[in-house]
Amino acid sequence: AMHLKSVPCLHHTLSSIRRVLTESMLSVASQLYLQKGLEVKEKFLENSERFYGAKPVTLSGNKEDDLIAINKWVKEVTKGHISSFLSQLPDSMVMLLLNAVYFRGFWRNKFDASLTGPDMFHLNDKFMVSVEMMKAQKYSLSWFTLDSLEMQVARFPFKGNMSFVAIVPNQFGWNVSDVLENISHDKLRGRFPKEKPTLVKMPKMHVDYKLELNQVLSRLGLKELFSAPDLQKITDEPLLVSSIQHQSTLELAEEGVEASAATSVMLSRSLSTFSLDRPFLFIIFEEITGIPLFVGKIQNPNPSAAQQRKEPEDVSDVKSGLKDSPPK
Repeated sequence: AMHLKSVPCLHHTLSSIRRVLTESMLSVASQLYLQKGLEVKEKFLENSERFYGAKPVTLSGNKEDDLIAINKWVKEVTKGHISSFLSQLPDSMVMLLLNAVYFRGFWRNKFDASLTGPDMFHLNDKFMVSVEMMKAQKYSLSWFTLDSLEMQVARFPFKGNMSFVAIVPNQFGWNVSDVLENISHDKLRGRFPKEKPTLVKMPKMHVDYKLELNQVLSRLGLKELFSAPDLQKITDEPLLVSSIQHQSTLELAEEGVEASAATSVMLSRSLSTFSLDRPFLFIIFEEITGIPLFVGKIQNPNPSAAQQRKEPEDVSDVKSGLKDSPPK
């Protein structure tokens, strides 16, 4: 990425992608903060605002005031869902690149909130934990089984062009990297069959994730960005990136459901079952571009709850639930 020759084309491509994504229920916050006194080239300022909607901001030099200003900006662009993006600023900061993403999904096929209630999530062969589980008896769902990888894959469309893809390995102790090597939007696109009525169980989730991206980007080949980058298009002064921070918040619930108190979920042997009651991987795709916006592993959707040791019948119930399978 540091040596691309067709940078203008790259800028236009990224700008188009950003425009498509922000037309959905996605809030994206990107900003570049520079050290006080740093002279930045006008062309860089123009391109930053034109293609990415972000104009670099020069910090005041007062660390407390700068921290408040940065967190206030992130809170505004994420509609209040990320209120404390940074806890402190690096001592010798020259440049700070921030990226914050907030996404709230509204299901195309909704869950009935009156059916949500306590249920068990199986952490492994020995322990389980109580969670609030969303349920639907005849949920229109497209899903299939990958026998070669011993996993089940389902697509839950959101309103708009987003989809929540759940990947549920049949066995505990699976490796995320091994799963992702065999899963991509292109590989999945043609595999999903026609939606069919399915008994679905999914835990309510609110996921927060925060990470400094320095090491991640270094492993991806951008190590020189943090040591001796060529940033002459930004300024003639010596410049390096000291920190790249990322925080994301994901919330999924029954949102918009018309409650029906007289309805209840009953297990039916005539229906296929897709149950997210054990560790699973999820990917939120933008369907037009195929871009994965979020990739995550849900190991325990309720980490604050006490873990319970399984009885023999609990183990057998999990194994029997894996036998339900749609046409491949």
